[in-house]
Amino acid sequence: MTRDTQLNRRHLLTGAAAAGAAGATFASTAAADQDGSAGLASLSGKVALVTGAARGIGLAISKAYAAAGASVVMLDLADPEAVPAVDGFRIANAEEFEAAYQAVRNVTPNVLKVTADVRSPSQLDEAVAQAESRFGGLDIVVANAGYVRWHGFADGTEMDWKSVYDINLHGVFNTFKAAIPALRRRGGGRLISLSSIGGRQGVPGNGAYTSSKWAVIGLTKQAAIELGPDHITANAIAPGPVDTPMYRSVAQRRSMGVETIEQQDAMIAPLLPLGDKPVMDPADIADAALFLAGPGGGAISGAVIDSAFGYNAFYTG
Repeated sequence: MTRDTQLNRRHLLTGAAAAGAAGATFASTAAADQDGSAGLASLSGKVALVTGAARGIGLAISKAYAAAGASVVMLDLADPEAVPAVDGFRIANAEEFEAAYQAVRNVTPNVLKVTADVRSPSQLDEAVAQAESRFGGLDIVVANAGYVRWHGFADGTEMDWKSVYDINLHGVFNTFKAAIPALRRRGGGRLISLSSIGGRQGVPGNGAYTSSKWAVIGLTKQAAIELGPDHITANAIAPGPVDTPMYRSVAQRRSMGVETIEQQDAMIAPLLPLGDKPVMDPADIADAALFLAGPGGGAISGAVIDSAFGYNAFYTG
């Protein structure tokens, strides 16, 4: 493949992995080690709230935190009819959320399932109150809930932009804001947001999703500056292509101009320097979230952890 061909291919594919993310990669042993003894961090005695926990990255983070000893509050909307329909994709439903909850309960009994909408500040306030009532406090918050509508910039509608921003950006703000008083009562804590490789570069075809993930990074950096005196860290994770229902959806493949998962993988694999696999596992992202929540992440704030199999090496800054 010539250099010009490689550059042209990269230009065509820059958006291919972005919408699948909800971009340093860490080993997955911590998520598999259920007592946390050989993992990257011990979260014994900590309480974590994870949004978008019904499947994908949110479920993987919930499992990893539970395995590391934390009490976990799993929050999800779990109602596909509560958001505008997307042809070829849907958000998690109640049955999937219940299955996810039971999976985390198999790791620890210290888990609480909360059905709530991150677009609602009052529902987030109530979720934090439930966390404090059940487990005595709150230490770690992961704003993972996300939503996507695939559209070109000129074709985007007001509904496209508003519906995506209400979840991807306002939902992060609502989650963080609701948690701040509880973290202050604990003398500090960790705020973690989920951005995307689409929040680190321009991406064609992902419209509101791309800019919302850029905005998440800005929001997180502001939180890091202002909440540092309260001993609260704030960091973002920017995943690459992850094997989630969003990335593997018909709508995502359609946006890439392919029909099958095999074709999707064949397009993306050449863009991943650590390309022994063409797609990341949600547990890879959970490892980054575990690191940021644990002792090793205590001095890190205002950062973006690019967990993307090295795709981030192509960024210009």
